[in-house]
Amino acid sequence: MRVGAIPETLLERIATFAGLAPTPVVDTLHAVIVARAVVVATRLGVFEALAEGPGEAAPIATQLGVHAGGLEKLLNLLVAAGYLRFGKAGYALSPLARKWMLADSPQSLHDSMLLRVLEWQAIDTTEDFVRTGKALDVHDIIRGDQWITYQRGMRSLARLTAGEVVRRVKLPEVATAMLDIGGGHGAYSVAFCREHPELRATILDLPAAVAAAAPVLAEEKMGSRVIHRAGDALTDDFGDAEWDLIFIAQLVHHFDAATNAAIVRHAAEALKPNGRIAILDVLRPDSPNARGQTGALLDLYFAITSNAGTWAADEIAGWFRDAGLKPGRPIHLRTAPGVSVMTATRPR
Repeated sequence: MRVGAIPETLLERIATFAGLAPTPVVDTLHAVIVARAVVVATRLGVFEALAEGPGEAAPIATQLGVHAGGLEKLLNLLVAAGYLRFGKAGYALSPLARKWMLADSPQSLHDSMLLRVLEWQAIDTTEDFVRTGKALDVHDIIRGDQWITYQRGMRSLARLTAGEVVRRVKLPEVATAMLDIGGGHGAYSVAFCREHPELRATILDLPAAVAAAAPVLAEEKMGSRVIHRAGDALTDDFGDAEWDLIFIAQLVHHFDAATNAAIVRHAAEALKPNGRIAILDVLRPDSPNARGQTGALLDLYFAITSNAGTWAADEIAGWFRDAGLKPGRPIHLRTAPGVSVMTATRPR
């Protein structure tokens, strides 16, 4: 999936095809304004205010306690961006907004939008990173209640793919034990346990992450079937032949190759015979010329935030083989273009 200038009229299509459209302006100004508008609308409760039906700008502004003129400008942009519609009854949610932006929607990205503000703080350091090569730790800029925002935001993204991941990652028969490394919010553990009645999951994460994620996980009412264990994946012992599934989502992009290879070796030792390891992450394209803008985009972002980045499928498969595991074919998720799952099995 790509981001960029999308022509709306025939004249714009011709200009874009002829190379006359100033696409850098769209990339660097238009896209930023739309992004800010969507996040501000989420934070102010604009989408929730329209959940029950259309409304005019003035009464919505009164309801939200904001300036009517300023809100009208925001609403008009959201119409142009496809998040709202405008008619005789006023402004109304588009299908896009009703599906993705309402807090109670099954596919809600409401919490993910709130997380953007924290991510933008990291993105603002891009020039510093390129000049010096020195990354920041994005977790270091999260303070207090922002940890809950982080966990809820990550959960909203995980929920989009959890159902597909559970269907496509095959477990050994009668699987009973799952280790979810860095799984904080627990969305994947919960989904696997609901699909496999005999399965119980342990989520290993840093103490600060566990403290913030505990109330988020409690909302799932899984009781003792899904539990947290505070620790550190870089130093903790995962056990010996203990787990049917070891799941690692959105974690390897934080570490260098040697660290990830060590984690995989420890995980391999902790798997039962015929146990599976699954690494979910964005894959970096094999070449800068290859399709896969998401992988290249997040390769830079994760380098800025952790001095690592995304990894290619062959690199992850190499960690598996070096650990004595048998790699499977990459699973490219349909519910999250650009995100894939790499799996491997411990031989009997």
